[in-house]
Amino acid sequence: MVEVPLPSSRRLYGWPEEGAIAVPERLNADPERPLFSIVIPTLNQGAFIEDTLLSILWQGYDNVEIIVVDGGSTDDTPGVLERYRPWISVLISEPDRGQSDAINKGFRRATGSILAWLNSDDFYLPGAFRTVMERFATDPSGRWVIGSGDIISADQQFLRHVPAREGSAETLLAIENDCFLLQQSCFWRASLWQEAGGVDEGLSLLMDYDLWWRFSQRCTGLVTQEKLGAMRYYTTVKTRRQGERFPAELATIYARYGASEPLDRLVQRLLKEKSALGERLSALERQLPVRLLRRLRLLPRP
Repeated sequence: MVEVPLPSSRRLYGWPEEGAIAVPERLNADPERPLFSIVIPTLNQGAFIEDTLLSILWQGYDNVEIIVVDGGSTDDTPGVLERYRPWISVLISEPDRGQSDAINKGFRRATGSILAWLNSDDFYLPGAFRTVMERFATDPSGRWVIGSGDIISADQQFLRHVPAREGSAETLLAIENDCFLLQQSCFWRASLWQEAGGVDEGLSLLMDYDLWWRFSQRCTGLVTQEKLGAMRYYTTVKTRRQGERFPAELATIYARYGASEPLDRLVQRLLKEKSALGERLSALERQLPVRLLRRLRLLPRP
């Protein structure tokens, strides 16, 4: 074992604030023990990806396969990956078609029996791997472990706790009430991933939610309220930058899995919002010259 200290610039939420934590000198692939395959899709996350890697190494479990898929970072990411190259089993650095493409690309190289992906601005919490193995051991037929976790700010201030919920259709339909499964705290058997067919590369925000639907058709998941992961939420995070895509992707998934009632409610809500927006623009048009509105791109050009 070797000691890898905390990043010098900051603490890591949920982990000891001082000292160093022992990690394996090298990672193994021992067929006698469960092999974790963790895929890390990344693009220009040099400020955070070291935390992501350390949170895997600090689990103290050497039977892990770290697969990093970098879409061509131009920031500090390549330098960080070079420092941790001895522990990275597979490093793919090439342009991709987005996060979903990167995730599928990484899992095509995975050889482990327990899979998960971890975004490069998020990280695991202490004991995550141990908890997952214990949960699978208590129910050898289980195929999906769902844990709880925390949402934190970019500077690692606590924002919200996300409890673990059963991976069922009823639970998944509660997403509009802000009830969801924390992707950073989910692990699954390789066979379940193969049956589900990976993530939908046509989805940019809700690829995990879509995957949970397919998992739920095959199993309900093993729930643990132990905190397994932490998710960062900040101004430039993708879920905020591309938030306008959320309703369209949600409607697609509702239609795909026959959730007709919530789909109808969502469509009606969007129609009301569109109508209200039109009324506001009409009122504005009555107050300002049309030429000015078009210059401000509030009205389409003829």
